[in-house]
Amino acid sequence: MKRIWIVFVALCLVGSVDWVEAKDKVSPEDRAKVEAMYQEGQGLLEAKTYDQAIEKFQAILAIDEKHGPSYVGIGHAYLEQGDLKEAEKAFKTGLRKQKKYAPAYNGLGLVYAQKKNELRRAIDYFRNANRADKTYSEAQYNLGKTLERFGHSETLKAYEGVLKIDPEHFDAYYRIGRIHEADRRYEEAGQAFQSQVKTNPKHHVARLHLGMCLVATQKIVPAIRELARVAMTPSDVQRRGVLELAQVYQKIREYDRAASLFDAYISKLEENEQDVYNDLGLIAGGDILKAYRDAPKEARKELFDSFWRMRDPAPVTASNERLLEHYRRIAFALEHFGAYRFPWDARGEAYIRYGRPDHISKSSNIQIEMDPRVVAVKERLIQKSGEAGQRLMQTRQNEVLAQTRSMRREINRARRRDPATRAPTGGIGSGTILGMPVYPIGAVSVWEYWIYTDVGDGMELTFVQDFRPGPYEYAEMPLGRGRFAQIWQDMNPAIVMQEMAVRRPNTYEPDFATGPLNFWFASAAFKGEAGKTALEIYYGIPTSELAYFTVQGKGQAALLNRGVAVYDASGEPVYRLSEKMVLQAEGDVDTRSGRLIPEMDRILLPPGNYRVAIQVLDKRSGKSQVYNQTRVIPSFETEDKLQISDVELAAQIEVADAGKFLKGNISVVPMASKAYLPGQSVFIYYELYHLKRDGFGATKYRVSYEVKSKDNTSLGAKVLGGLGKLLGQRTEGEVITIEYEQVGQQVQEQGYLQLDMSSSEAGTQVLTVTVTDENSGQTAQASTTFRIQ
Repeated sequence: MKRIWIVFVALCLVGSVDWVEAKDKVSPEDRAKVEAMYQEGQGLLEAKTYDQAIEKFQAILAIDEKHGPSYVGIGHAYLEQGDLKEAEKAFKTGLRKQKKYAPAYNGLGLVYAQKKNELRRAIDYFRNANRADKTYSEAQYNLGKTLERFGHSETLKAYEGVLKIDPEHFDAYYRIGRIHEADRRYEEAGQAFQSQVKTNPKHHVARLHLGMCLVATQKIVPAIRELARVAMTPSDVQRRGVLELAQVYQKIREYDRAASLFDAYISKLEENEQDVYNDLGLIAGGDILKAYRDAPKEARKELFDSFWRMRDPAPVTASNERLLEHYRRIAFALEHFGAYRFPWDARGEAYIRYGRPDHISKSSNIQIEMDPRVVAVKERLIQKSGEAGQRLMQTRQNEVLAQTRSMRREINRARRRDPATRAPTGGIGSGTILGMPVYPIGAVSVWEYWIYTDVGDGMELTFVQDFRPGPYEYAEMPLGRGRFAQIWQDMNPAIVMQEMAVRRPNTYEPDFATGPLNFWFASAAFKGEAGKTALEIYYGIPTSELAYFTVQGKGQAALLNRGVAVYDASGEPVYRLSEKMVLQAEGDVDTRSGRLIPEMDRILLPPGNYRVAIQVLDKRSGKSQVYNQTRVIPSFETEDKLQISDVELAAQIEVADAGKFLKGNISVVPMASKAYLPGQSVFIYYELYHLKRDGFGATKYRVSYEVKSKDNTSLGAKVLGGLGKLLGQRTEGEVITIEYEQVGQQVQEQGYLQLDMSSSEAGTQVLTVTVTDENSGQTAQASTTFRIQ
């Protein structure tokens, strides 16, 4: 036997000598030629002219049949063309011709990585390449990518191994960053992406994810800088950079910038993707949805625009915050739920209609319900499931107990092999309903369930992945008949979603403010110019609601934005105003005081029906409030008819030559709260139109002021001032009547009254102004309400 072995070794040595001699047969001139031809072949390979590359490498082999790199080049050419059989043949030939040649092992790994169920063999080939050449970073990198596909725990270690070989690797830092990012370790992920763009500045995907991680860690300014670079640089992810940047500006409430970026992003999409963004199918309901679906495609754009104009929640900005949130939800659904079905699987509809759920739990990441609102919804659903739910929980407990017994048997076997083996701590069977859906999920291993607390009485939606990888579907109803089957049918997530979509097509929680900013507003209509009506909007902004900052040498100040948007009966915006306000105060501001800061906007509108949206935003605190009012704007242009304007309640009325609140020569400081403190004078202002002159060119009219307690409280009033001749005042029960007479020459007159209501009890009062034109006999009337605090 020893002799046979010696002979075998000798033959091997002879073979090695023959190989060396064969190798030596290639002359230096041919070697130089081979090297030059090889570089040409590599160039053809990079240029993707694969057939020419193969011919070039075969020409090299005609000169040097043992030239391993040429076999590898041929293998890669076939691999790029999808011919795995020929690629495998070339790589294996290269291994035979040049033993333990790392690039050939690497090539075989790439081949098997593309074959079905051959990832393990691919991993083995990559590891063989690393053993053959420990400095071969390409094989180590391919090993990491294959382990990542395999879901292997050593993926991160493999990519870190790439960097030990090549610290300047073009992609390894990015791969490491994605692993950290998937595990929500955003700081570590951001550091990895930062290292990648430093070593490879053209790695735009790494820069994109760097920006996203900076957003996740609340580093907004550097995030905008990185995402802006992606958005401005032509690349495969340029559009995604625009989208992410838009969402950042939405997050920091820079809505106008966000809107322009969303528009730019959507305009660059393919038509089918644009249709997804411009579809009302998952957001509208009832007659609106029917009209949209029945309309031809060219008419749908106008219906889409009209729908969103009616839902613009904040007039301070030109953009529509609700539409931006819709775009954000669409983008999120496409990105996270659209991998296996366009545009998304079952989860997409729920997300677009109702936004992010209040609770998400997955088979891969079970989350126990901690939010009391979520717990309340779950308890209600458990009660609704009744006996069916109890049976489901018992089945789950039995499954867990069976798993526990199986685990204990495995532990006992391990202990017999190694007495030091320890059992895991914690009860496996505890809380079989916690973190899991109330609805049954059957035998599927991959599931997730969502809870919305503010949709209906609270809603649970359960999704399952029947095929992995693949789209998520609604959990199916369990097989069976009888009362249990009826219970699960009523709670089936697909049916629940279908019914809820009819009752409540969508939800939206305004996100344009950090909290409410309470302020008062009122409005009054007067005769305007050029046949239009002047609608005056009055603000009363409490100083106690504002966030102040110190201005050196000038005391304290608050920075506000106020805005008005007016929409006609069809929802078309006809007017929009946004103004900045700087409120300056000397010294410290007493935020406990009830002082109101008055402000006014004057808008000219044609007569008609309108919706008026009014907003005030505190720029420093982010607090804001929006009020909506439906207004009928009258016409004051009927020449032969006596008319009276609305009655404006004021904090002060005086004759003046200038001022913010001037009407003619009268300054009327509005009282938007319509509330007066005891002892504070009540001022009212109004205007009369189309008074009739007598034969001498004079007008004459009587004005009756009636104050009545709406709360049946006692009244006491004293006239402190007014226009005209006071005819008298009388009190009958809970009604006070004051009458004036006025003589003049103008067909349009102003009127005002100052009352001392200090002897009245607190409560709401109704004030009615009745004007009688003694020349024409016509009357006109207007009324308002105010409160005594």
